[in-house]
Amino acid sequence: MWEDKIPGNNTEHTGLVPLAQRKEFNAILDEEVKVRKLSAKDVIACIGNLYARVYECARGNDDLRGGIVVRASKFNDNECAALVTFLKLQSQWRIPLDWIEDTSRKGEE
Repeated sequence: MWEDKIPGNNTEHTGLVPLAQRKEFNAILDEEVKVRKLSAKDVIACIGNLYARVYECARGNDDLRGGIVVRASKFNDNECAALVTFLKLQSQWRIPLDWIEDTSRKGEE
C-alpha cells in the first residue's frame, strides 16, 4: 500500500508517474478534464515534466504554513489540471496538505 505518501525519492518517475496510474487518480482526472474542457491525454503528457516545473516555481517559496497555492499565472492549463488532480487525491489521505487553486492570471507572478 502507498501509506498515504508519494513513494520513492519524490521524482516524477519514482513517485508521480506510478501515482498517476492509480484508479483513484484517473477518476479525479476524468472529472477535472471534463470541467476544464481539456484532453486527459494532454494532461497526462505533462506529468513527466511536472516535478521539474513545480520545483522551478517553488524555489524560495517553501514555507507551506499557509498551504500550497496552484497559480494559473505559473502553470499552463494542463499542468494546473494535473496538479489539482494530485492534490485532490492526497486530500483523501490521513494527513493531507492544505491547498487552493488561484485561477486568476492577473499579476503574472
